[in-house]
Amino acid sequence: MCGDALSSSVMEPHTCWPSVLLLLLLHLQGSSTSDYNMHTLEAPRDLQVTDPGYLGLLQVQWRPPALKHCVPPCRVHFYLTYYNTFHNRWSVIRTPFTSHRVQFDLSKEMKVRVHTLLDGSCTNGTEVMSTRYAELVRTPEPGSPVVQGLGCVFHRREFTECTWKHTDHNSPASQYRLYYWYGKLGATRECPQYIIHNGAHRGCNFTWNQLPDFSHISICVNSSAPSKASTPAYLYLKIQDHVKPAATEELSLKVVTDPEPQLQLTWGNPVGRIPGHCLQWEVEHSPGGPNGRQPTEKWTVTMETSLRKPLSYDTQRACFRVRSKLVDYCAERGLWSDWSHWKCHKDNDA
Repeated sequence: MCGDALSSSVMEPHTCWPSVLLLLLLHLQGSSTSDYNMHTLEAPRDLQVTDPGYLGLLQVQWRPPALKHCVPPCRVHFYLTYYNTFHNRWSVIRTPFTSHRVQFDLSKEMKVRVHTLLDGSCTNGTEVMSTRYAELVRTPEPGSPVVQGLGCVFHRREFTECTWKHTDHNSPASQYRLYYWYGKLGATRECPQYIIHNGAHRGCNFTWNQLPDFSHISICVNSSAPSKASTPAYLYLKIQDHVKPAATEELSLKVVTDPEPQLQLTWGNPVGRIPGHCLQWEVEHSPGGPNGRQPTEKWTVTMETSLRKPLSYDTQRACFRVRSKLVDYCAERGLWSDWSHWKCHKDNDA
């Protein structure tokens, strides 16, 4: 169940030293200084993954191989690879330690491999990576997620709303619970304020400072009475990439005559905690009014909060509306706001 915690091991570096100096000297006299190559170097042993209870941040740990000839200053370290399902590619970690924490999506298959790396006098100063490797593949439990459509929206950067839908294979009497975790929390926490519909939890509300920006946040929704056909639902996100601005309420439209007659549309920033320089805009123009039969036009406007269009027969009956989202340098992605109300030239109905 999401929220349960298991103990994790302490990360310690592996250093290979001879136990007796005399044995080392005898070895140096009777053997070559290039005892290891990619084919003779053994893989790490006893690869395992443990769950500290952080909703996917797992502890990957292993033991170093048994090296028959280990001569200082030879250095043993490790080449950890795992399939990153968030980016759909393999990720690589080089480490002198025998454990490492990795964020996984618990709803997807987990693949981990570890090679041994060795360099120093025992390899003639060349780094050698073992062709053999320790591997662990773990598939998620069969079944469908306990809820459908799990998603979060950071409205106006003022509050976050995470919602989900009930699935048919769960008992109507079952109650859903949301747990969340990010790096600065010592343990997982439960939803601070549930959204309740017909007596059942259908979402969770967070205040603006309960989920920090620019942090990896893990969310899990489980059921108090899950069926055999259901599994917990997981969501992994950066909350700043789920911002939805409010709809703009301030629009004005007027005719300007400098240097020639034009329609000037001006609008204000939406309410909320989003800085104006973080917004880009989309403007929609309907030549025949909001219910006109003519096709609409759209323009993207970055930074500016006004737009001019030459006054013509089409624009004499024109209507406009705008919406906004975050620009790329304020977030990797964002959600479009709802459209503003229509603002029309002359006496057209909005």
